[in-house]
Amino acid sequence: MKKIIFLFMLSFANLQFAQESDQQGQRQINPMSYQPISVTIGGNFIVSGTFTASRLQRLDYFITSIYSEAAQKALGSLNKIETINQVNKEIKKYPLRDITLKRINGDVKKIDLMRFRITGDFLNNPYLQNDDVIIFPENDPERNFIDVIGAVNKEIKFQFVEGDNLLDALLFAGGLNPAYDSVTTAEISRLNSAGDKEEILRVGINSKFPLKRGDRIRVLSDNNQKKDFKILVLGEVNRPGYVHIAKSGTTLREVINKSGGFTAHADLRRSELMNGTDEAQLQKMSGMRTRYEKDSSFTTLPIFQKSMEEVLSEEVLITRSNNLLTEELEASLYLDNALRFIDHKSSVNFENVLEENSEDGNTVVRDGDVIIIPSFQNKVYVFGQVVNPGYFTFQPQKGITYYIEKAGGKTERAVNDDGISLIKGTNRTWIPAGGVKEIESGDMIYVPKNIPKGFDFYLQKVGAFTSIIATVVSLTFLIIQAMK
Repeated sequence: MKKIIFLFMLSFANLQFAQESDQQGQRQINPMSYQPISVTIGGNFIVSGTFTASRLQRLDYFITSIYSEAAQKALGSLNKIETINQVNKEIKKYPLRDITLKRINGDVKKIDLMRFRITGDFLNNPYLQNDDVIIFPENDPERNFIDVIGAVNKEIKFQFVEGDNLLDALLFAGGLNPAYDSVTTAEISRLNSAGDKEEILRVGINSKFPLKRGDRIRVLSDNNQKKDFKILVLGEVNRPGYVHIAKSGTTLREVINKSGGFTAHADLRRSELMNGTDEAQLQKMSGMRTRYEKDSSFTTLPIFQKSMEEVLSEEVLITRSNNLLTEELEASLYLDNALRFIDHKSSVNFENVLEENSEDGNTVVRDGDVIIIPSFQNKVYVFGQVVNPGYFTFQPQKGITYYIEKAGGKTERAVNDDGISLIKGTNRTWIPAGGVKEIESGDMIYVPKNIPKGFDFYLQKVGAFTSIIATVVSLTFLIIQAMK
Protein backbone atom coordinates (compact mmCIF):
# COMPACT_ATOMS: atom_id res chain seq x y z
CA MET A 1 0.00 0.00 0.00
CA LYS A 2 2.82 2.38 0.85
CA LYS A 3 4.39 1.62 -2.53
CA ILE A 4 1.19 2.66 -4.35
CA ILE A 5 0.99 5.91 -2.38
CA PHE A 6 4.64 6.65 -3.16
CA LEU A 7 4.12 6.13 -6.90
CA PHE A 8 1.04 8.37 -6.85
CA MET A 9 2.93 11.20 -5.07
CA LEU A 10 5.81 10.84 -7.52
CA SER A 11 3.47 11.12 -10.53
CA PHE A 12 1.76 14.16 -9.00
CA ALA A 13 5.12 15.84 -8.37
CA ASN A 14 6.20 15.22 -11.97
CA LEU A 15 2.95 16.72 -13.22
CA GLN A 16 3.39 19.80 -11.07
CA PHE A 17 6.98 20.18 -12.29
CA ALA A 18 5.88 19.87 -15.93
CA GLN A 19 3.20 22.54 -15.49
CA GLU A 20 5.62 24.93 -13.78
CA SER A 21 8.22 24.33 -16.51
CA ASP A 22 5.62 25.02 -19.19
CA GLN A 23 4.54 28.26 -17.51
CA GLN A 24 8.19 29.36 -17.22
CA GLY A 25 8.65 28.56 -20.91
CA GLN A 26 5.63 30.64 -21.78
CA ARG A 27 7.02 33.52 -19.75
CA GLN A 28 10.26 33.19 -21.70
CA ILE A 29 8.61 32.82 -25.14
CA ASN A 30 5.82 35.35 -24.92
CA PRO A 31 8.02 38.44 -24.69
CA MET A 32 9.83 37.42 -27.89
CA SER A 33 6.53 36.67 -29.63
CA TYR A 34 5.38 40.21 -29.07
CA GLN A 35 8.56 41.81 -30.29
CA PRO A 36 7.95 43.55 -33.65
CA ILE A 37 9.45 42.08 -36.82
CA SER A 38 9.95 43.47 -40.32
CA VAL A 39 8.13 42.00 -43.33
CA THR A 40 8.56 43.22 -46.90
CA ILE A 41 5.80 43.19 -49.54
CA GLY A 42 6.61 43.39 -53.23
CA GLY A 43 5.10 42.66 -56.61
CA ASN A 44 1.50 43.11 -57.75
CA PHE A 45 -0.09 44.43 -54.55
CA ILE A 46 -1.83 47.66 -53.57
CA VAL A 47 1.32 48.85 -51.73
CA SER A 48 4.93 47.71 -51.51
CA GLY A 49 7.67 48.23 -48.94
CA THR A 50 8.67 47.05 -45.49
CA PHE A 51 6.07 46.93 -42.72
CA THR A 52 6.02 46.12 -39.03
CA ALA A 53 4.42 42.81 -38.09
CA SER A 54 4.36 40.28 -35.25
CA ARG A 55 5.46 36.66 -35.03
CA LEU A 56 1.94 35.90 -33.80
CA GLN A 57 0.50 37.01 -37.14
CA ARG A 58 -0.13 34.62 -39.97
CA LEU A 59 0.46 35.74 -43.53
CA ASP A 60 -3.22 36.09 -44.53
CA TYR A 61 -4.09 38.24 -41.52
CA PHE A 62 -1.07 40.47 -42.14
CA ILE A 63 -1.87 40.91 -45.84
CA THR A 64 -5.53 41.62 -45.14
CA SER A 65 -4.64 44.28 -42.55
CA ILE A 66 -2.15 46.02 -44.84
CA TYR A 67 -4.65 45.93 -47.72
CA SER A 68 -7.52 47.34 -45.63
CA GLU A 69 -5.41 50.23 -44.34
CA ALA A 70 -4.04 51.07 -47.81
CA ALA A 71 -7.48 50.81 -49.44
CA GLN A 72 -9.01 53.11 -46.83
CA LYS A 73 -6.35 55.73 -47.51
CA ALA A 74 -6.70 55.38 -51.28
CA LEU A 75 -10.49 55.71 -51.23
CA GLY A 76 -10.67 58.30 -48.46
CA SER A 77 -9.57 61.16 -50.73
CA LEU A 78 -12.24 60.39 -53.36
CA ASN A 79 -15.70 61.92 -53.28
CA LYS A 80 -17.48 60.64 -56.40
CA ILE A 81 -19.25 57.32 -55.92
CA GLU A 82 -18.50 56.22 -59.50
CA THR A 83 -14.78 56.83 -59.01
CA ILE A 84 -14.79 55.12 -55.60
CA ASN A 85 -16.46 52.02 -57.05
CA GLN A 86 -14.07 51.88 -60.01
CA VAL A 87 -10.93 52.30 -57.87
CA ASN A 88 -12.20 49.79 -55.32
CA LYS A 89 -12.82 47.28 -58.10
CA GLU A 90 -9.30 47.69 -59.47
CA ILE A 91 -7.37 47.46 -56.19
CA LYS A 92 -9.20 44.25 -55.26
CA LYS A 93 -7.63 42.46 -58.21
CA TYR A 94 -4.40 41.45 -56.44
CA PRO A 95 -3.61 37.73 -56.94
CA LEU A 96 -4.31 35.26 -54.15
CA ARG A 97 -2.36 32.36 -55.67
CA ASP A 98 1.23 31.61 -56.63
CA ILE A 99 2.51 34.05 -53.96
CA THR A 100 6.22 33.65 -53.15
CA LEU A 101 7.37 33.71 -49.51
CA LYS A 102 11.15 34.10 -49.11
CA ARG A 103 12.81 33.66 -45.72
CA ILE A 104 16.14 34.92 -44.44
CA ASN A 105 17.46 31.37 -44.15
CA GLY A 106 16.98 30.86 -47.90
CA ASP A 107 13.74 28.89 -47.76
CA VAL A 108 11.25 29.69 -50.55
CA LYS A 109 7.59 28.70 -50.29
CA LYS A 110 4.66 29.05 -52.70
CA ILE A 111 1.56 30.32 -50.95
CA ASP A 112 -2.01 29.77 -52.14
CA LEU A 113 -4.26 31.99 -50.03
CA MET A 114 -7.30 31.09 -52.11
CA ARG A 115 -6.84 27.43 -51.25
CA PHE A 116 -6.30 28.29 -47.57
CA ARG A 117 -9.53 30.29 -47.41
CA ILE A 118 -11.43 27.32 -48.84
CA THR A 119 -9.75 24.41 -47.04
CA GLY A 120 -8.32 26.01 -43.88
CA ASP A 121 -4.97 24.32 -44.58
CA PHE A 122 -2.42 26.36 -42.60
CA LEU A 123 0.41 25.16 -44.84
CA ASN A 124 -0.78 27.98 -47.10
CA ASN A 125 -0.99 30.46 -44.23
CA PRO A 126 2.22 30.22 -42.13
CA TYR A 127 3.26 32.40 -39.21
CA LEU A 128 5.50 35.31 -40.20
CA GLN A 129 9.20 35.48 -39.37
CA ASN A 130 11.58 38.41 -39.18
CA ASP A 131 12.75 39.68 -42.60
CA ASP A 132 10.20 37.62 -44.53
CA VAL A 133 9.64 38.82 -48.12
CA ILE A 134 6.20 38.33 -49.71
CA ILE A 135 6.10 38.72 -53.49
CA PHE A 136 2.80 38.84 -55.39
CA PRO A 137 2.97 37.63 -59.01
CA GLU A 138 1.81 39.56 -62.05
CA ASN A 139 -1.49 38.26 -63.30
CA ASP A 140 -3.53 38.60 -66.51
CA PRO A 141 -7.14 37.70 -65.67
CA GLU A 142 -8.08 37.89 -69.36
CA ARG A 143 -5.67 35.07 -70.32
CA ASN A 144 -4.34 33.49 -67.14
CA PHE A 145 -7.56 31.90 -65.92
CA ILE A 146 -9.68 28.79 -65.47
CA ASP A 147 -13.44 29.20 -65.89
CA VAL A 148 -15.90 26.74 -64.30
CA ILE A 149 -19.64 26.62 -64.99
CA GLY A 150 -22.43 24.04 -64.82
CA ALA A 151 -23.47 21.72 -62.00
CA VAL A 152 -21.24 23.24 -59.31
CA ASN A 153 -22.10 25.17 -56.17
CA LYS A 154 -20.41 28.37 -57.35
CA GLU A 155 -19.56 29.17 -60.94
CA ILE A 156 -16.15 30.82 -60.83
CA LYS A 157 -13.30 32.22 -62.88
CA PHE A 158 -10.02 32.01 -61.00
CA GLN A 159 -6.27 32.51 -61.44
CA PHE A 160 -4.47 29.60 -63.10
CA VAL A 161 -1.32 28.20 -61.49
CA GLU A 162 0.94 25.62 -63.10
CA GLY A 163 0.00 22.16 -61.84
CA ASP A 164 -3.73 22.83 -61.50
CA ASN A 165 -5.97 19.87 -62.28
CA LEU A 166 -9.70 19.23 -62.59
CA LEU A 167 -10.13 18.41 -58.89
CA ASP A 168 -8.54 21.77 -58.00
CA ALA A 169 -11.04 23.53 -60.24
CA LEU A 170 -13.96 21.72 -58.62
CA LEU A 171 -12.60 22.62 -55.18
CA PHE A 172 -12.51 26.33 -56.03
CA ALA A 173 -16.05 26.04 -57.49
CA GLY A 174 -17.33 24.76 -54.14
CA GLY A 175 -17.70 21.17 -55.31
CA LEU A 176 -20.55 19.54 -57.19
CA ASN A 177 -24.03 20.90 -56.60
CA PRO A 178 -26.00 18.07 -54.92
CA ALA A 179 -29.21 19.31 -56.53
CA TYR A 180 -28.07 17.75 -59.81
CA ASP A 181 -28.31 14.00 -60.33
CA SER A 182 -25.80 11.66 -61.97
CA VAL A 183 -22.99 14.17 -62.56
CA THR A 184 -20.14 12.12 -64.01
CA THR A 185 -18.49 14.16 -66.75
CA ALA A 186 -16.75 17.49 -67.23
CA GLU A 187 -16.38 19.10 -70.64
CA ILE A 188 -13.18 21.09 -71.14
CA SER A 189 -13.06 23.65 -73.93
CA ARG A 190 -9.48 24.45 -74.94
CA LEU A 191 -8.52 27.03 -77.59
CA ASN A 192 -5.33 27.21 -79.59
CA SER A 193 -3.02 30.23 -79.28
CA ALA A 194 -4.83 32.06 -82.09
CA GLY A 195 -8.15 31.49 -80.37
CA ASP A 196 -9.81 30.31 -83.59
CA LYS A 197 -9.82 26.54 -83.02
CA GLU A 198 -11.50 24.74 -80.15
CA GLU A 199 -10.67 21.32 -78.74
CA ILE A 200 -13.38 19.63 -76.66
CA LEU A 201 -12.19 17.17 -74.01
CA ARG A 202 -14.55 15.05 -71.91
CA VAL A 203 -13.12 13.60 -68.74
CA GLY A 204 -14.44 11.86 -65.65
CA ILE A 205 -15.48 14.16 -62.85
CA ASN A 206 -13.11 12.50 -60.33
CA SER A 207 -10.07 12.74 -62.58
CA LYS A 208 -6.93 14.72 -61.75
CA PHE A 209 -6.85 15.73 -65.39
CA PRO A 210 -4.12 18.39 -65.84
CA LEU A 211 -5.43 21.79 -66.87
CA LYS A 212 -3.91 24.43 -69.09
CA ARG A 213 -4.08 28.18 -68.91
CA GLY A 214 -7.37 29.45 -70.38
CA ASP A 215 -9.28 26.16 -70.05
CA ARG A 216 -13.05 26.53 -69.74
CA ILE A 217 -14.81 23.78 -67.83
CA ARG A 218 -18.50 22.88 -67.97
CA VAL A 219 -19.67 20.27 -65.49
CA LEU A 220 -22.34 18.36 -67.39
CA SER A 221 -25.71 17.33 -65.99
CA ASP A 222 -29.33 17.02 -66.99
CA ASN A 223 -31.35 20.15 -66.30
CA ASN A 224 -32.82 20.03 -62.82
CA GLN A 225 -36.27 21.60 -62.65
CA LYS A 226 -36.78 21.17 -58.89
CA LYS A 227 -36.84 24.94 -58.40
CA ASP A 228 -38.72 27.30 -56.13
CA PHE A 229 -41.73 27.93 -58.38
CA LYS A 230 -44.23 30.16 -56.60
CA ILE A 231 -46.92 32.78 -57.13
CA LEU A 232 -47.81 35.79 -54.96
CA VAL A 233 -51.42 36.25 -53.85
CA LEU A 234 -52.32 39.62 -52.32
CA GLY A 235 -55.50 41.08 -50.91
CA GLU A 236 -58.74 39.46 -49.81
CA VAL A 237 -57.81 35.81 -49.36
CA ASN A 238 -57.59 34.06 -45.99
CA ARG A 239 -53.88 33.26 -46.30
CA PRO A 240 -52.24 35.95 -48.46
CA GLY A 241 -48.61 35.57 -49.48
CA TYR A 242 -46.54 33.20 -51.58
CA VAL A 243 -48.04 29.92 -52.78
CA HIS A 244 -45.79 27.15 -54.07
CA ILE A 245 -46.71 25.70 -57.45
CA ALA A 246 -45.37 23.21 -59.97
CA LYS A 247 -43.47 24.35 -63.06
CA SER A 248 -46.59 23.82 -65.16
CA GLY A 249 -50.08 22.48 -64.62
CA THR A 250 -51.06 24.29 -61.42
CA THR A 251 -54.44 25.97 -61.91
CA LEU A 252 -55.79 29.25 -60.60
CA ARG A 253 -58.42 27.32 -58.64
CA GLU A 254 -55.71 25.33 -56.83
CA VAL A 255 -53.82 28.52 -55.94
CA ILE A 256 -56.91 30.20 -54.49
CA ASN A 257 -57.72 27.06 -52.47
CA LYS A 258 -54.13 26.95 -51.15
CA SER A 259 -54.61 30.60 -50.10
CA GLY A 260 -57.61 29.60 -48.00
CA GLY A 261 -60.22 30.89 -50.44
CA PHE A 262 -61.69 34.39 -50.77
CA THR A 263 -62.72 36.46 -47.76
CA ALA A 264 -66.20 37.91 -47.41
CA HIS A 265 -64.82 41.31 -48.46
CA ALA A 266 -63.31 40.19 -51.79
CA ASP A 267 -64.36 42.16 -54.85
CA LEU A 268 -64.10 39.43 -57.47
CA ARG A 269 -65.19 41.69 -60.32
CA ARG A 270 -62.06 43.80 -59.97
CA SER A 271 -59.67 40.94 -59.18
CA GLU A 272 -56.72 40.43 -61.46
CA LEU A 273 -54.17 37.81 -62.53
CA MET A 274 -50.93 39.51 -63.59
CA ASN A 275 -48.61 37.34 -65.68
CA GLY A 276 -45.97 39.70 -67.02
CA THR A 277 -47.08 39.97 -70.63
CA ASP A 278 -45.21 43.26 -71.12
CA GLU A 279 -42.39 45.28 -69.55
CA ALA A 280 -44.62 47.71 -67.66
CA GLN A 281 -46.49 44.87 -65.96
CA LEU A 282 -43.25 43.05 -65.14
CA GLN A 283 -42.02 46.17 -63.32
CA LYS A 284 -45.27 46.45 -61.37
CA MET A 285 -45.08 42.77 -60.38
CA SER A 286 -41.46 43.11 -59.32
CA GLY A 287 -42.37 46.11 -57.16
CA MET A 288 -45.17 44.17 -55.46
CA ARG A 289 -42.90 41.21 -54.66
CA THR A 290 -40.18 43.53 -53.31
CA ARG A 291 -42.68 45.37 -51.13
CA TYR A 292 -44.19 42.14 -49.76
CA GLU A 293 -40.76 40.62 -49.01
CA LYS A 294 -39.79 43.74 -47.03
CA ASP A 295 -43.07 43.78 -45.13
CA SER A 296 -45.00 40.49 -45.00
CA SER A 297 -48.01 42.32 -43.50
CA PHE A 298 -48.45 44.08 -46.84
CA THR A 299 -51.38 42.36 -48.57
CA THR A 300 -52.82 45.04 -50.87
CA LEU A 301 -51.61 47.14 -53.76
CA PRO A 302 -48.38 49.00 -52.97
CA ILE A 303 -48.41 52.77 -52.97
CA PHE A 304 -46.51 53.17 -56.21
CA GLN A 305 -48.75 50.72 -58.06
CA LYS A 306 -51.87 52.29 -56.63
CA SER A 307 -50.76 55.73 -57.78
CA MET A 308 -50.01 54.32 -61.24
CA GLU A 309 -53.53 52.92 -61.39
CA GLU A 310 -55.22 56.08 -60.13
CA VAL A 311 -53.14 58.74 -61.88
CA LEU A 312 -52.30 57.08 -65.20
CA SER A 313 -54.55 54.10 -65.72
CA GLU A 314 -57.70 55.83 -64.53
CA GLU A 315 -57.08 58.81 -66.78
CA VAL A 316 -56.59 56.61 -69.80
CA LEU A 317 -59.37 54.17 -68.94
CA ILE A 318 -61.97 56.87 -68.38
CA THR A 319 -61.04 59.06 -71.35
CA ARG A 320 -60.71 56.10 -73.69
CA SER A 321 -64.42 55.50 -74.30
CA ASN A 322 -66.09 58.77 -73.30
CA ASN A 323 -68.35 60.76 -75.61
CA LEU A 324 -66.66 64.14 -75.05
CA LEU A 325 -63.79 63.86 -77.55
CA THR A 326 -64.01 65.64 -80.85
CA GLU A 327 -60.61 64.53 -82.21
CA GLU A 328 -61.68 60.90 -82.04
CA LEU A 329 -59.32 59.22 -84.51
CA GLU A 330 -56.04 60.59 -83.15
CA ALA A 331 -56.99 60.66 -79.49
CA SER A 332 -58.50 57.18 -79.48
CA LEU A 333 -55.46 55.65 -81.16
CA TYR A 334 -53.13 57.27 -78.62
CA LEU A 335 -55.20 56.31 -75.61
CA ASP A 336 -55.79 52.72 -76.68
CA ASN A 337 -52.07 52.21 -77.28
CA ALA A 338 -51.17 53.75 -73.92
CA LEU A 339 -53.77 51.58 -72.20
CA ARG A 340 -52.21 48.49 -73.76
CA PHE A 341 -49.00 49.17 -71.78
CA ILE A 342 -50.51 50.47 -68.54
CA ASP A 343 -53.32 48.02 -67.87
CA HIS A 344 -52.55 44.87 -69.83
CA LYS A 345 -54.06 42.20 -67.61
CA SER A 346 -55.61 38.78 -67.96
CA SER A 347 -59.28 38.36 -68.82
CA VAL A 348 -60.03 35.92 -65.99
CA ASN A 349 -63.45 36.13 -64.37
CA PHE A 350 -62.77 35.44 -60.69
CA GLU A 351 -66.46 35.15 -59.86
CA ASN A 352 -66.52 31.53 -61.09
CA VAL A 353 -62.90 30.52 -60.42
CA LEU A 354 -63.82 28.08 -57.64
CA GLU A 355 -66.50 26.34 -59.68
CA GLU A 356 -65.56 22.81 -60.74
CA ASN A 357 -64.44 22.52 -64.36
CA SER A 358 -64.85 26.26 -64.99
CA GLU A 359 -62.60 27.54 -67.76
CA ASP A 360 -61.40 30.45 -65.61
CA GLY A 361 -60.62 28.17 -62.67
CA ASN A 362 -58.58 25.89 -64.95
CA THR A 363 -56.34 28.78 -66.05
CA VAL A 364 -52.74 27.60 -65.61
CA VAL A 365 -50.55 29.95 -63.57
CA ARG A 366 -46.80 30.35 -63.94
CA ASP A 367 -43.86 31.06 -61.68
CA GLY A 368 -43.72 34.76 -60.76
CA ASP A 369 -47.39 35.52 -61.44
CA VAL A 370 -49.17 37.90 -59.06
CA ILE A 371 -52.85 37.71 -58.09
CA ILE A 372 -54.62 40.81 -56.73
CA ILE A 373 -57.91 40.40 -54.88
CA PRO A 374 -59.05 43.93 -53.89
CA SER A 375 -61.54 44.74 -51.16
CA PHE A 376 -65.19 45.33 -51.97
CA GLN A 377 -65.56 49.09 -51.47
CA ASN A 378 -69.39 49.29 -51.51
CA LYS A 379 -69.04 52.87 -52.75
CA VAL A 380 -70.14 55.01 -55.69
CA TYR A 381 -67.89 57.89 -56.70
CA VAL A 382 -69.40 61.19 -57.81
CA PHE A 383 -67.16 63.83 -59.39
CA GLY A 384 -67.13 66.75 -61.78
CA GLN A 385 -69.49 69.70 -61.34
CA VAL A 386 -70.97 68.77 -57.97
CA VAL A 387 -70.63 70.64 -54.69
CA ASN A 388 -68.87 67.87 -52.72
CA PRO A 389 -67.22 65.26 -54.99
CA GLY A 390 -66.31 62.00 -53.31
CA TYR A 391 -67.29 58.43 -52.38
CA PHE A 392 -70.80 57.67 -51.17
CA THR A 393 -72.19 54.46 -49.72
CA PHE A 394 -73.79 52.27 -52.35
CA GLN A 395 -77.54 51.94 -52.02
CA PRO A 396 -79.29 49.32 -54.16
CA GLN A 397 -82.08 50.53 -56.43
CA LYS A 398 -80.98 54.18 -56.11
CA GLY A 399 -80.49 56.23 -59.28
CA ILE A 400 -78.11 58.96 -60.48
CA THR A 401 -80.17 61.77 -58.97
CA TYR A 402 -79.86 60.24 -55.50
CA TYR A 403 -76.07 60.17 -55.60
CA ILE A 404 -75.78 63.69 -57.06
CA GLU A 405 -77.94 64.96 -54.21
CA LYS A 406 -75.67 63.13 -51.72
CA ALA A 407 -72.77 65.07 -53.30
CA GLY A 408 -74.52 68.39 -52.57
CA GLY A 409 -76.16 68.76 -55.94
CA LYS A 410 -74.85 70.21 -59.18
CA THR A 411 -72.95 73.48 -59.47
CA GLU A 412 -74.12 76.40 -61.61
CA ARG A 413 -71.71 75.42 -64.40
CA ALA A 414 -72.93 71.81 -64.65
CA VAL A 415 -74.54 70.48 -67.81
CA ASN A 416 -78.16 69.44 -67.86
CA ASP A 417 -79.15 65.90 -66.96
CA ASP A 418 -78.73 64.64 -70.52
CA GLY A 419 -74.97 65.35 -70.39
CA ILE A 420 -74.32 63.33 -67.22
CA SER A 421 -72.65 59.93 -67.61
CA LEU A 422 -72.31 56.77 -65.53
CA ILE A 423 -68.87 55.12 -65.76
CA LYS A 424 -68.97 51.42 -64.96
CA GLY A 425 -66.36 50.40 -62.37
CA THR A 426 -65.70 47.03 -63.99
CA ASN A 427 -64.79 48.10 -67.53
CA ARG A 428 -65.00 51.94 -67.50
CA THR A 429 -67.77 51.96 -70.10
CA TRP A 430 -69.54 55.32 -70.42
CA ILE A 431 -73.34 55.21 -70.32
CA PRO A 432 -75.45 58.37 -70.84
CA ALA A 433 -77.70 59.08 -67.86
CA GLY A 434 -80.80 58.33 -69.88
CA GLY A 435 -79.61 54.81 -70.67
CA VAL A 436 -78.63 53.75 -67.14
CA LYS A 437 -80.54 50.65 -66.02
CA GLU A 438 -78.65 49.86 -62.80
CA ILE A 439 -75.96 51.41 -60.63
CA GLU A 440 -73.52 49.03 -58.95
CA SER A 441 -70.85 49.36 -56.26
CA GLY A 442 -67.65 50.73 -57.76
CA ASP A 443 -69.43 52.76 -60.46
CA MET A 444 -68.67 56.45 -61.02
CA ILE A 445 -70.96 59.32 -61.90
CA TYR A 446 -69.48 62.19 -63.86
CA VAL A 447 -71.13 65.60 -64.14
CA PRO A 448 -69.23 67.62 -66.78
CA LYS A 449 -68.97 71.38 -67.08
CA ASN A 450 -71.18 73.25 -69.51
CA ILE A 451 -68.54 75.01 -71.61
CA PRO A 452 -69.83 77.96 -73.70
CA LYS A 453 -69.16 77.48 -77.41
CA GLY A 454 -67.71 80.49 -79.18
CA PHE A 455 -67.72 81.59 -82.82
CA ASP A 456 -64.62 79.49 -83.64
CA PHE A 457 -66.39 76.30 -82.59
CA TYR A 458 -69.33 76.92 -84.91
CA LEU A 459 -67.03 78.05 -87.68
CA GLN A 460 -65.17 74.72 -87.47
CA LYS A 461 -68.45 72.85 -87.54
CA VAL A 462 -69.64 74.84 -90.59
CA GLY A 463 -66.31 74.22 -92.30
CA ALA A 464 -66.50 70.49 -91.65
CA PHE A 465 -70.12 70.40 -92.88
CA THR A 466 -69.23 72.38 -96.02
CA SER A 467 -66.34 70.01 -96.73
CA ILE A 468 -68.65 67.00 -96.47
CA ILE A 469 -71.25 68.61 -98.77
CA ALA A 470 -68.56 69.48 -101.32
CA THR A 471 -67.30 65.91 -101.30
CA VAL A 472 -70.82 64.51 -101.79
CA VAL A 473 -71.50 66.94 -104.68
CA SER A 474 -68.23 66.04 -106.35
CA LEU A 475 -68.90 62.31 -106.08
CA THR A 476 -72.44 62.79 -107.41
CA PHE A 477 -71.11 64.77 -110.38
CA LEU A 478 -68.54 62.06 -111.18
CA ILE A 479 -71.21 59.33 -111.02
CA ILE A 480 -73.50 61.28 -113.36
CA GLN A 481 -70.65 61.85 -115.80
CA ALA A 482 -69.74 58.17 -115.75
CA MET A 483 -73.32 57.16 -116.53
CA LYS A 484 -73.56 59.34 -119.65
